[in-house]
Amino acid sequence: MFAHPESRGHHRLLLATLTVFLLAGCAAATPQNRFDPYEPVNRRVHAFNDAADRTIIQPVARGYRAVMPELARTAVSNVFNNFDDAVSALNHLLQANPARASSDVMRVALNSTFGLGGLIDIATPAGLPSYKTGFGETLGRWGYQNSAYVVLPLFGPSTVRDTVGKVADSASNPQSYLLGQPADRNSASGLNLVNRRANVLSLTEAADEAALDSYSFTRDGYLQYRNSRIGNQAALAPLDDSSIDSLVPPEPASK
Repeated sequence: MFAHPESRGHHRLLLATLTVFLLAGCAAATPQNRFDPYEPVNRRVHAFNDAADRTIIQPVARGYRAVMPELARTAVSNVFNNFDDAVSALNHLLQANPARASSDVMRVALNSTFGLGGLIDIATPAGLPSYKTGFGETLGRWGYQNSAYVVLPLFGPSTVRDTVGKVADSASNPQSYLLGQPADRNSASGLNLVNRRANVLSLTEAADEAALDSYSFTRDGYLQYRNSRIGNQAALAPLDDSSIDSLVPPEPASK
């Protein structure tokens, strides 16, 4: 799980950011903020990310979506999902789940060969569904469950545990080895970011229309999702029903 020497700068950036959060949160957390002891810093980073998304990432994603047909965007997603399946295989093995690990290995083998290097998802129609996981979840299943929430610059919502997991996942991703030059890896990461963003533009519009505290909504949704993934659903109270209902468009009035 060691990264290509030239890609360690990416890992150091994540770890340096995590260190800043840990130093900023030296004050003891109260029961009310025990899952978000770094909220003042988190909110500033969230605001920065939101501004960067609205002024740079969203416009690029909209232009990308305008010129890239859906079939091409799906092919790009399939390639990066194929890399992620290799990471999932390793982590399912570490989670003592050999059945899913072997399924992941078969997915990678099938999609990499008959799927033209991962461009086409052959495995899912063949009965091999994708069960994504990562080292953050592995740590959670090993017992590291309650972890403080952090917002990483440009990377978005995370936890201390999941930030460590992101570094390990990046180091074990075959993409780090197949793309030898830093410029190639950075270009691939940029393409992945823009492609993913283009595929969820409609979700952003729905959230904007909901007029919620976007920071709290993102935090609570992320923590609930991650806790459910590691079987720690009791860590947070359920999301307020009104917050969820506000994202659902009202039904048109009957005539």
